[in-house]
Amino acid sequence: MSVLLWLAVALPLLGAPVVRLVPRTGGVGAIVAAGAAAVPVWVLLAQAAGGSTARSGFAWLPGAGLEVGLRMDGLSTAMSATVATVGLLVVVYAVGYFAGDPRRPTALAGLLAFLAAMQGLVLADGYLALLVFWELVGVASARLIAYSRDDSAAAPAAVRAFLTTRSADVGFYVAVLALFAANGTLAFGTDRPDGTLGALVGLGLVVAAVGKSAQAPLQSWLSAAMAGPTPVSALLHSATMVAAGVYLLMRSHTLVAGWPLEVAGWVGAITAVAGAGIALCQTDLKRVLAGSTTSQLGLMFVGLAAGGPAVALFHLVAHAAGKAGLFLTAGMFGHARDTTELEGLRGAGRDDRRVFAAFALCALSIAAVPVLAGFWSKDHIAAAAEHRVAWFALVLVAGAGAAAYLLRPALILWDRRGARGEAVAANPARSLMLTGVGATVVGSVLLGAAGGPLARLLDEPSLPTSLISVLLSLAAIALGAAAVIATIAVPAGVVDALRRQLYVDDVLRWTVQRPLRVAAVLLDRFERRVLDAAVDGIGRGGLALARSQEWIERRAIDPSVDGVAHAVGRGGENLRRVQSGHLHHYLRDAVLGAAALGFILTLTALI
Repeated sequence: MSVLLWLAVALPLLGAPVVRLVPRTGGVGAIVAAGAAAVPVWVLLAQAAGGSTARSGFAWLPGAGLEVGLRMDGLSTAMSATVATVGLLVVVYAVGYFAGDPRRPTALAGLLAFLAAMQGLVLADGYLALLVFWELVGVASARLIAYSRDDSAAAPAAVRAFLTTRSADVGFYVAVLALFAANGTLAFGTDRPDGTLGALVGLGLVVAAVGKSAQAPLQSWLSAAMAGPTPVSALLHSATMVAAGVYLLMRSHTLVAGWPLEVAGWVGAITAVAGAGIALCQTDLKRVLAGSTTSQLGLMFVGLAAGGPAVALFHLVAHAAGKAGLFLTAGMFGHARDTTELEGLRGAGRDDRRVFAAFALCALSIAAVPVLAGFWSKDHIAAAAEHRVAWFALVLVAGAGAAAYLLRPALILWDRRGARGEAVAANPARSLMLTGVGATVVGSVLLGAAGGPLARLLDEPSLPTSLISVLLSLAAIALGAAAVIATIAVPAGVVDALRRQLYVDDVLRWTVQRPLRVAAVLLDRFERRVLDAAVDGIGRGGLALARSQEWIERRAIDPSVDGVAHAVGRGGENLRRVQSGHLHHYLRDAVLGAAALGFILTLTALI
């Protein structure tokens, strides 16, 4: 089983450079790589359903007890299977979507590399490996968002997504360091430490999850990320990047239990309503779906806080199918009309009724209409939150909002006034795209039966349910749909605020961006006027000292050394003359020496 764990990550990772560097493999190579990567994951899921678990890793710092590896358990295999299945469908769709694009190998390779990073994230065994893949997912997603070179908004959107999520990731780093300092391990399953370190662990993990899952007040990057290609949006928004925050909290359930999970629940409940309002007021179909994703992830936060990991996981899986289908159909409408603006798509559903039918079914599932998958998963969230009146009310409001923000674009797509009556041309690319779309529709219909098996996979006996929550949820859906059909007027100020992400960007601009810019300017001036001057002064002083040392060396040291050498040389020359080798010279010198000695002795005696 350990081999299967590593194959789940290695196969898409190896497929990426092959697809990129060997373009003749084309879309077939990408589909084969994604399909091959899904096989070991499905096998692992079947083994986990039978109660098997496995781990495979190696010591990174043996002395510190730090290991890096992968693990198979109920949660990891359920997430891995969801990622692999949605990833395969998106890759199949992308082969058709990017048909004719000369940079298609780059796009497909990027999708495969992202899948490898995401598989590593959900299969990671311990927070050290999880943190590594967490960052790789962030890098890969930014690269995918920035794919388009023709859209001037793509690169800034990628930078914004990267910086926003990286800022929240500071919480993850703090949590990991605090956990290791307190427990001496980064293994899963440990309890939260007491005191300040425990608070840092709990709060840090919640902050990291909020950033990754685009929860308030860090939700606006997700809407900007719509500048990326539609397959990228479908992959990131359904079961991968934005779902990673929910997965982090599910995996860390024992570490965030108590007040940190309470905070996450409140953030999710508020975001569920705010995201629904934001989605309802957008004028671009992909931005509507981005707001929907934010809202649905908020519901997962509530489900986790009120009902446990199985409740959140069920909604994550059901949402993955529906949301992937919505994005894929939006991409097909966008291809046909060369825009995703709602006004530009008016009547597009009548021109392509098969795609519209798929859009409608996926939308009904996300809106929690019986008996589709989203209805069952949403019911468990509402039932779990029933004992928390405020959360329950916000969940119902978010449910009404879901019906409204999905019915509105559906009515625009079906508006006969915008229909062009153009026949849809059959081509292989469209067939591939329809294959991916069709599979998501099947998931939106059938995954409602996955709740019980998922609960057993996580060793939970059952999921909460309540007749009252079902009835009130259905009433909320009806109310939201009625509000759209009745075209209830909303004050222009409210609409403007929702379109501008409740002014979150403005607040961040004044509280974060501008202070940082002012600080950068001040630091630049300090550097130029103080640090640079100090460095220049030290340099000039050093140069003057060097010049003075050079003058002393030339005018004093060198002549002194030369004089000593000259004196030694002269002395040697004179001594050489003394050693002439003639006997009479030596006798002369002896006589003269004896005479001199006698003279000195005589003078000494006289004195």
